[in-house]
Parts: sequence; C-alpha cells; structure tokens
Amino acid sequence: MLPPPPIVIPPSQLEVLMQYFESIRKMSATELVKEHDKAKQNLILTKGDTARAELALLLILPNTSFRDTGAALNLLNELPKEAKLSASMRSFKQLLSTLLTEQQRINGSANELSQKLKEEQKYSEVLKNQIDNIKSMEKNLILRDKP
Repeated sequence: MLPPPPIVIPPSQLEVLMQYFESIRKMSATELVKEHDKAKQNLILTKGDTARAELALLLILPNTSFRDTGAALNLLNELPKEAKLSASMRSFKQLLSTLLTEQQRINGSANELSQKLKEEQKYSEVLKNQIDNIKSMEKNLILRDKP
C-alpha cells in the first residue's frame, strides 16, 4: 500500500502578496517601470483585490518614479472591508493604511516646515542686507567727520 500523498496547503493571500513584494523589491528600475505598467493594466482588466493590493505595493516602493502613497492608500481603502479578505489580510491592510496615513501626515508637516525655513532664510537675508547697509552708513559718517 502506498503512503498517502502529502497534503499541500496553498499559500494564504498574505503569503502570496509578501512573495510578490519580495520579488518586486529585487527588481531593477527598468523592470519596476514595466511591472508598474503591467500591474495597472491588470487592475483595469480584472478589477481584482489581488491586482489592487499588488499595485498598492508597487506604489509604496521608495526611489521609484511612480511612487505615490496617496494612490496606494486609495487602492487599499478600495479593498473589501471584511467579507472577502482573510484575517491576516485585513490586519495587513489596516497596518499598511495606518502607516501610509501617518507618512502622508509627516510628509505634509515636512513640506510645511521646509516652506517656513525658506521664508526664514529670505527674512534672514533681508536683515543681513539691512545690517550691511547700516554698517556702510556708519563708515561713511565716520569718514565724512574725519578731518
């Protein structure tokens, strides 16, 4: 009698998604652009949750020309609320959504602070010019008063 065949447990939604992320993380910039285009087309054609999640992962990769955390967050928010997602996928979706929301808030604060810094630098330059003008006027007065 033959032993029973091994039981093959298919990978979970989250495992498949993490394998995809691991593969795109290793791609070159050119490959990533192609993969991004392919993922967008796949989402348009299938409108599936897996395609949506894969595109979201592509959009959050750092140092890419197509990085867009806002679009990734929108894609994550379009995933079903409860019914079709496994518990691990719901948790992952919530974690990623929370992190992206916080990143957007921090980026907004950084942009605001950067703008304030530029304004302060301009103001500092104006004050420096005023000080230089006052020094110049003082020198002229001193030179004028000398016999």
